Amino acid sequence: MTVEELRDKLEMVISNLTSSGFGNADPGVMEALDGYAVAAGELGMKSGKKLVENLSAVLKSRKSGESTDESVSVRITAMDFYLKNIQSGTEEEL
Repeated sequence: MTVEELRDKLEMVISNLTSSGFGNADPGVMEALDGYAVAAGELGMKSGKKLVENLSAVLKSRKSGESTDESVSVRITAMDFYLKNIQSGTEEEL
């Protein structure tokens, strides 16, 4: 997987989560995010890997009622910012 492919996949996940609601995220989304975290690590995207892992963890926590929509929203905003900086060619280490 390339950085561009990973970015596109993560943007799709964020779009789907935002439109369907955080509480409606199915286990497949978390599974996909776990795979994307591995891919980010393999691509040398240390910050991206941490952000994806963090988003996956908070979604799991939200699903079990241990976290809030606001917490998920903060992680999605951070991920969105990161992805936009990758798109603009900003260095990986933000």
